[in-house]
Amino acid sequence: MTRPVFLLSLPRAGSTLLQRLLLMTGRCATLGEPSLLLRFLGEGPAMCRKATYWESLIETSTADIRKKWPGFDAEYRKGVHDLMQRVYEGLADGKEFFVDKTPRYSLIPDEIYATFPDAKFVVLWRHPVAVASSISSTFRKGSWCPDEFGIDLYEGQQRLQQFCKRHKENIYQIRYEDLVTEPEQELAKLGAFLGIDDLADVLGRELVTSTGGTLGDPTGVKRYTKISPSGRDGWKKEISNWYRRAWAREYVSGARAVALKELGYDLPDDVAKGPLGLGQGLIDWIAARHRISRRLRRPTWLPRFARKFRKENGYEVSFR
Repeated sequence: MTRPVFLLSLPRAGSTLLQRLLLMTGRCATLGEPSLLLRFLGEGPAMCRKATYWESLIETSTADIRKKWPGFDAEYRKGVHDLMQRVYEGLADGKEFFVDKTPRYSLIPDEIYATFPDAKFVVLWRHPVAVASSISSTFRKGSWCPDEFGIDLYEGQQRLQQFCKRHKENIYQIRYEDLVTEPEQELAKLGAFLGIDDLADVLGRELVTSTGGTLGDPTGVKRYTKISPSGRDGWKKEISNWYRRAWAREYVSGARAVALKELGYDLPDDVAKGPLGLGQGLIDWIAARHRISRRLRRPTWLPRFARKFRKENGYEVSFR
């Protein structure tokens, strides 16, 4: 039977790199970012879904079902487990492990853990400000936009840390910074956890160029053919003006700074202080306010989808 391996992280944390390394062992299968569990698990405001029905009505109905049938949650989880187990086995093509790497699973780690008690769980950390920088450079062509991914940087980060504290005996945590600096040592420890004793042997070969599917890292698979520490600290140069540094200082402050310290992260002096960059900082500030305001008032995807739907079906559609 194929055993699921859930690789949990924020987006742009290096999970595709680790996914590629696991794929090269010959014992693991994977497919981009499967994402299916986001449809089956998770409730509440953080899991808001775009739909033509009222999502709140589904949650109300689910609450009614729970009151009527106390065994609902256990039976539902069993149904999700059995369905996804068949999916993973179908995708694995006889391989021992199937690696499900979906960044937004950071919002539902406890639900996944309860549904798959026999699975392996690997949590990959990276400095969240580095994640914010990589998000901006990858998805917004360098325009500073971490607040568009606040659900990951705030809620996802917090939920993953709480998850790790609750289940630390049964999961494996690894930092991206350590992985690219001491890959042989880190892969040996991860291999011992997974039962893949020769995992570190993949370091002598070129990385596979694809994990299959459409979703995943659009840049790293092209840029790196072998594991490299060259991108570890490059994010620091991107924190280059007053607005970006102010965002970083606010993020790494208070209770969050204490939590990040537990992972070995703080805000380096060369990031917290530096040239003012007045003009570029002002551009970043204006662009960020405009982008967030526009997305709240008029999401860019909605008019395009509505026009296409009307053209193909002949009637209007609305989202609730």
